[in-house]
Amino acid sequence: MSSQQPAQALDQGTMIEDSKISHNEMGDVFQKQKSGFDQERFISYQDRMANLKKLYRLIDGHSQELTDALNSDFGCRSRHETELAEIIGSLSSIRYLMKNLKRFMKPKNRSTSIWFMPAKGQVMLQPLGVIGVMAPWNYSLHLTIAPMAAGLAAGNRVMAKMSELTPNTAITLKGLIEKAFSQDTLAIFDGGVDAAKQFSNLPFDHLLFTGSTSVGKIIAQAAAKNLTPVTLELSGKSPVVIGKNYNIEEAAKRIIWGKSFNAGQTCVAPDYVLLPKDKLIEFTRAARAAANQYFPNGVDNGDYSSIINSHHCERIQSLLDDAQEQGVEVLALTDKPTTKNKIPPTLVLEPNENCRIINEEIFGPVLPVFTYENLDDALQQINHHRDPLALYVFSSVKDEVEYITHHVRAGNVAVNDTLLQYIQNDLPFGGVGNSGMGKYHGIEGFETFSSKQATLTQRGIGNFTSIKLLYPPYTGFSRFMMKLLRLLP
Repeated sequence: MSSQQPAQALDQGTMIEDSKISHNEMGDVFQKQKSGFDQERFISYQDRMANLKKLYRLIDGHSQELTDALNSDFGCRSRHETELAEIIGSLSSIRYLMKNLKRFMKPKNRSTSIWFMPAKGQVMLQPLGVIGVMAPWNYSLHLTIAPMAAGLAAGNRVMAKMSELTPNTAITLKGLIEKAFSQDTLAIFDGGVDAAKQFSNLPFDHLLFTGSTSVGKIIAQAAAKNLTPVTLELSGKSPVVIGKNYNIEEAAKRIIWGKSFNAGQTCVAPDYVLLPKDKLIEFTRAARAAANQYFPNGVDNGDYSSIINSHHCERIQSLLDDAQEQGVEVLALTDKPTTKNKIPPTLVLEPNENCRIINEEIFGPVLPVFTYENLDDALQQINHHRDPLALYVFSSVKDEVEYITHHVRAGNVAVNDTLLQYIQNDLPFGGVGNSGMGKYHGIEGFETFSSKQATLTQRGIGNFTSIKLLYPPYTGFSRFMMKLLRLLP
């Protein structure tokens, strides 16, 4: 669920000044963690579980403080959405890891060729060392805690850098972590552009970045200098395709919920809709009804989140102004709010190719709607853009679902709903192509922060092993055995 910020953010300053991080503080903590790992390269199951339980109690016991901090950072952050996405989401991620930790740590047996019998092959997931996590502002708590917990579960030391756009949340979580954990195990940093540059240049054993594609490229370049492997959870315009026979009212309810959650500031939020041409009016009516059902008193209240700051609010409004200036119909689904930095759920009906909203990231509660007569035309329109982070398909026809998902390459897919694929702990999450690199969540998250160490154990009875049949001197028998090796697995 990545955040969007311009590429120049790492080069031209930020709206929030760096906190007073001494030039060497990050480097000093990194060295502490590296030394700690060198002294104890394999953390026991018991110690990993203790770290996860400690992190769980920290979030659970201080949820109100964290919720208040997020509300302060956003100006208005729906407490229900914070509870669901940030608190429950974080706790659920940790519980999942605790439940499966023993299974994840257990060596996995692999097959061994008959010619090397009675040897045994196994893969053990070994800790990498020091993990770096760079979290965004839109879900700043969950997108710090979830990868951090996976790193700890895999037996690593973890350093996390939180966004400068949610300073209260960063300071609150940092203070809690410092009281509960030693810096040589877990450390959090806040601060702005300078801190982000310094963090991304540390020689981590793995670096996970969640944010925009443009900034992700900068992070990857910085990591490459140290040959640091990266997981990039980036952005991507996530399309919604509504099949010809799917119930439009039900589709609209689920799409508008996904688009209005956190005021659309979610990387896997529906970005635009493609629906049958004869269903456009029905969809606009159903979308308005859904928005007013969710927010019967309008969006001028605490149930509807604000845009993170004035800069982003003005950016989203400029996309709407641009569309209107080009004669495109812009339809607000509720009354326009008077509260600062709030934009109501809004449809933009069939914008033309010159509209900025088609190619630029929206990252707000604004939903372009397109129509199609032929499904292949809709898929061609999707594939005209780079690979989306998420694809949403609304159809009750299995063949139609398969046809769409087989013709669009997306990081993840949800059928007949939105957002929910992200919060499934046992499903891997990540992008593809321009929308990301690598996966985490589930066993994939544990593997991301581990080294797959292959081990072959020779268990010959007495002095005999099959491979000895191939030892020199190479005779006619040896050549015969070689011919057999070419034919058998």
